[in-house]
Amino acid sequence: MRISSSFASGRFLPQPVSWLEDEVEDRLKTLILRLTMFDVLIVPGLDGSGERHWQSLWKNFLIHKGISVYTVKQADWTSPDLGTWRKTLVSSVQRCTRPVLVVAHSLGALLTVHCAELNVAGALLVAPADAEEARASDRMRVRDFAPLPQDAVRFPSVLVTSDNDEWLSPARARFMADCWGAELFPAGRVGHIGNRENLGIWREGFGALEKLLDRIDNERLPPETHEV
Repeated sequence: MRISSSFASGRFLPQPVSWLEDEVEDRLKTLILRLTMFDVLIVPGLDGSGERHWQSLWKNFLIHKGISVYTVKQADWTSPDLGTWRKTLVSSVQRCTRPVLVVAHSLGALLTVHCAELNVAGALLVAPADAEEARASDRMRVRDFAPLPQDAVRFPSVLVTSDNDEWLSPARARFMADCWGAELFPAGRVGHIGNRENLGIWREGFGALEKLLDRIDNERLPPETHEV
């Protein structure tokens, strides 16, 4: 049974994993097949990703489908230190044995960009936390991650933005994407795409992951040659 022509279903799934297993569409099957060549590295943000966070649900779902998935585990999720977090991310990448596909959220996405020289195949940067323009109540917690990097990262990337994200305005998302050389992926009105939004498995996000894989494939292609 084909659910739709797109990953975007227009609704959230209360029991996402079992629902997807019952009615996996061809496009999702293709995505899973494309992921088999990678180690997927989940990079959570401030306060980590809870059991119902889409990152945790993606991990469970993808492992069940035979994909190699790991999660970066910081010693302190509530009082982040850029130097410590950076070392943990770098060591996590180095432990992987296949090309690494980073799936990062919020401060984890900003951390990934702070490690712009990472040897990874590509990065999905979901709702990067804007450490420069964070709310006053949050600014002290993320001050170590400011100022924002403004140089292009060395790996293909897709930046997912939400129209009503309290951590990142659409204008700032466009600015970041331009600086970092990332492709912008508008996700609609889904808040900060984090723990509080209760998005289930966030099925729409698979479309952004598909776009990242397309970008990785395109950048692998040799330059066109023209016969004289």
